[in-house]
Amino acid sequence: SQQLVGTEVKNPGVTRMVGGWAIMFLLFTLTGTASSIFEEKQEGTLKRMFCMPISRSQFLFAKYLFAIVLGMIQLLVLFLFAYFLYDVDIFSNIFNLVFVAFVSASAAIAFGMVITAFAKSLAQANAISTLFILIMSALGGSWFPVTLFPDWMQIIAKFTLTYWSVEAFLQVLWRNTDFVSLLFPYVTILLGIAIAANYLALYLFKKRQVI
Repeated sequence: SQQLVGTEVKNPGVTRMVGGWAIMFLLFTLTGTASSIFEEKQEGTLKRMFCMPISRSQFLFAKYLFAIVLGMIQLLVLFLFAYFLYDVDIFSNIFNLVFVAFVSASAAIAFGMVITAFAKSLAQANAISTLFILIMSALGGSWFPVTLFPDWMQIIAKFTLTYWSVEAFLQVLWRNTDFVSLLFPYVTILLGIAIAANYLALYLFKKRQVI
């Protein structure tokens, strides 16, 4: 591959892998944010909150928005770290980078909500999420470029959230892809994952009466 962003490549290895680190750390953070519902329930915070005129859907939406903001702040810190310490060019395509960060955070918190809605306890949610995040990170390119995998593993990788996030960051930081090319298929698939996971989470929350 050829680095197309910036006039001088000082650390192409980090430029190529920073997106993988970003989505892996994001998944751990935002899944933990989602599963904090169990702590709030145990401490009685949810019971007191629902004494106020607020619906469960509104509560979940507020937590979702908070998690996205938290995720964006985390990604900001990570990319600034990569910029100042490793000379990764994050400003040549800053709009697309912010957009990919937003949809990645949306998909990550939606994944966390599904795990929380499915699990029976905080310990179970943490165990399930850790297992899935590590598997997705390994398959999706967070640790190694997917191009190093056999063809059959590359096909499996495309069924993971991490693959599409890593590839989207790669398009921005490595190939300087324009917005339209980024939108289809990378962002579209990430948004599709976020929407589908959110609907599944709402269904599970209602059916299992987690909150």
